[in-house]
Amino acid sequence: MKKIKILAFSLLAFSASFLTGCYEEPDLISEITTSKGKVAQISVVWLGTTRTTTSNTSVVANLTAPAGSNTNFNIEYTTLVPVKEFRVYWAATSTGAQTLLTTIPAGTQKYDPVLRNYVLAVPITAQPTAKTTRVFFAEIVTENGLLSAQKSATLTAN
Repeated sequence: MKKIKILAFSLLAFSASFLTGCYEEPDLISEITTSKGKVAQISVVWLGTTRTTTSNTSVVANLTAPAGSNTNFNIEYTTLVPVKEFRVYWAATSTGAQTLLTTIPAGTQKYDPVLRNYVLAVPITAQPTAKTTRVFFAEIVTENGLLSAQKSATLTAN
């Protein structure tokens, strides 16, 4: 009788381990996230013709310029995938409705070995009325159709 109990227990333990070995745990992370590919990352945007930094090496993004004057909206970015185009928008405020200012095809950007980033300078014009502002937004579209996060800088006319 003792041998039968040991044999039954052994068979039960073996079958339990065999059956649980076939059970596949669902992968919750892969069900929640689906990757659509890589996207370009805008490091910083800044206005003007000279890249200015503060004492703690932060880039000064905003600029005050004479009303109606021309300057550059510079986009510094990194990417592991080919870029299709750059989009520049403007708005009256940082949360206001954005208007597409220009779309620039890839190929006009330059690699800066000192910054270790690509840089694209887009010519823009300050508001013709003094003491008004415009917020400029940069966005990059990659060949796989994905959009980068937008970065912005404010141009104030004096």
